Amino acid sequence: MSEREAALTANITRYPWYLFFRDCYFWGPAFFLYFTSVLSLPEALHLEAIYYVGVAVMEVPSGFVSDRYGRKRTLLLSSACLSVAYLLFFTGHSFAQFAVAQLFLAVGFAAASGTDTAFHYESLKGLNRDAEYAFREGRALRFSFLAGGLSALLGGVIAMGHLRWVYGVSLMAVTMSWGLVFSMTEPEATGKLTTAPLGRQAYGLMGKAWGARFRFFTLYTLSMTVLMHLPYEFYQPYLHGIAQRMGTETSLTPILAGTHLALTMLVGAWFTRYAGRIHHRCVVRRTLLACGLFQVVLMGAMALVVHPVVALMLVGRTASRAVSTPLVNAELSPLLERHERSTYLSLQSLLGRLSYGGVLLLLPVGGGFFIDGFHGALICALGVAIFLFVVLCLTPFPQDKTHHCCRDGASPKGHSHNEQPPAEETVNS
Repeated sequence: MSEREAALTANITRYPWYLFFRDCYFWGPAFFLYFTSVLSLPEALHLEAIYYVGVAVMEVPSGFVSDRYGRKRTLLLSSACLSVAYLLFFTGHSFAQFAVAQLFLAVGFAAASGTDTAFHYESLKGLNRDAEYAFREGRALRFSFLAGGLSALLGGVIAMGHLRWVYGVSLMAVTMSWGLVFSMTEPEATGKLTTAPLGRQAYGLMGKAWGARFRFFTLYTLSMTVLMHLPYEFYQPYLHGIAQRMGTETSLTPILAGTHLALTMLVGAWFTRYAGRIHHRCVVRRTLLACGLFQVVLMGAMALVVHPVVALMLVGRTASRAVSTPLVNAELSPLLERHERSTYLSLQSLLGRLSYGGVLLLLPVGGGFFIDGFHGALICALGVAIFLFVVLCLTPFPQDKTHHCCRDGASPKGHSHNEQPPAEETVNS
């Protein structure tokens, strides 16, 4: 094995651990409580707005930086910005300091968006192992879910000592992620590979996103961003409503929500094993649509009844992401050039965020037509979910001459658009 091959192999080994330490969000169960313990409620809400605007503004430019100057540099920038954000939160005592921290947090997440999966794909491609991408991306996502589940449980315990401590522990974890990236190797030769300016490249990629080959996946990413976030947006007040109906002490809702979030992440980690086993084109389409339908069913159950069984169903809401994300990335990554891959993935993420933001603006308006505003918002969310799912069902799934389809008489086991993962890893997964 050459030195280059050894370095790329090390990338593949360390990448899941990079995701693990980066996604240890110990602050998840307590960040809003911490904000309101230091600031007023309006200031805390303004901080959330600063974060979402910051992510939207930096999403595509960060992808362009990744394509132009390299994956490793951009991931180092991402972890460094997250480290600064956590340090500012840990030491903060004013709105101004928290606002700056939110901006660093936004840049940190935006810089990683699209760059991480491009780094992973290009490391595999450099070893001529890109056919393993769907399997390995699912395995890496498992590490991310495990990190989310464990940090949610531990974060709740740590916050019982002092709320700001959750950011101190998060700082230690993200510093580990920076060290892992520093030890890795740029998967492909870099330099100023992109000749088109940011605006021109983004415009060209927007056209590609809505072309025949990409349209389904653009709509799917946009729709699933909305469909997967809606249950997350409502699950805490929904659990609060269940606690009220059952006569349970509502002060236990935060603990219940933290435990629920941890279980949700662990369920998602378990489902990541299935994405790498789905290869046939028709099965890919059916699986992606099934993931969308499951989210619609969850929203329907939340809108129609308040019951502990629905809360149990909500534990499975990350299963859709665990299965669909590796499949979509495996479809798109081979179709994109090195100089546009991260920008394109960031553009898709931006479209999803903007769509979800629009839905959040719409829901309170629709909820205003109902006596119970929360229930009305759930009904409107269900309507949006059904509409998006119908659009996906009506959108043609892309095909080309190298892919056979079940409708052409091919057996579902007769053709794969990816090779099977290594036998020993299939057993171990």
